[in-house]
Amino acid sequence: MRSISHSLLSAAMTAVLLTGCGGSDPGEDSAGAGTSPATASADAVSAPETVEPESEPPAAEHEAEPGGEEEAPETPVSEASWEPDSVHVLVNKRNPLDPLSYSPSDLVTPNVPLHGPQEAMQLRAEPAEALERLFAAADGAGHSLSMISGYRSHDYQVQVYGQHVATNGQEAADRVSARPGHSEHQTGLAVDVDTPAGPETTLRRAFGETPEGRWVAENAHEFGFIIRYPEGAEEITGFSYEPWHLRYVGEATAAEIVARGVTLEEYWDQPAAPDYQD
Repeated sequence: MRSISHSLLSAAMTAVLLTGCGGSDPGEDSAGAGTSPATASADAVSAPETVEPESEPPAAEHEAEPGGEEEAPETPVSEASWEPDSVHVLVNKRNPLDPLSYSPSDLVTPNVPLHGPQEAMQLRAEPAEALERLFAAADGAGHSLSMISGYRSHDYQVQVYGQHVATNGQEAADRVSARPGHSEHQTGLAVDVDTPAGPETTLRRAFGETPEGRWVAENAHEFGFIIRYPEGAEEITGFSYEPWHLRYVGEATAAEIVARGVTLEEYWDQPAAPDYQD
């Protein structure tokens, strides 16, 4: 997530993205039982020669089960969608986009610092506006961020994934780069961020240790973004830890995911997706 000319930086970022992930640096991974309600007092005076039956306790005061009642799980504010135009579309190794060649119709270029290939500098309108607010808030807190990758077409992802396979083999590639049609970048809802000081932190875990990376982790949900591939969740998400990869899901959903400390799959009660289904 020294002094270099803008043209050299752009060229360097292009090379990094084609050898980076949708994704990451190829060399790095990622009181006992309840009691009955009180009955009528034993000292109460009964009518002469009349035995009053003990009244039934109110329904709300019936004896509780040992250990108390279990709280019902909170209902999520959103559910997984299979519609590619939904901001809640779930894309992972089990769930490719349908169609595989999907392309959003509302792509725009966010008004934020851009350091990457021009063809990867767009997002859908809603996350683009949210990203602008996130960057402004970061700047106000003294942290500079840059966008290094957003929407990637199916054909663009073919190049990215193919480069990983050629360099590291398919098994290693599948841990850090999505196959075409399975990439969140293709939805226009995912963005990779970095500090302008890269490339030491570009698409690397080291970004998460920078002041900017820590700020993003603590505040991105306020703008509708989550760190999509958190540390230690590879067996659920299918990808190594990527502190730079943000996924837009909307503010309410993002806030709940962070509060519960779960992955997107877990929040939406969907199966883990550690591997492709073929």
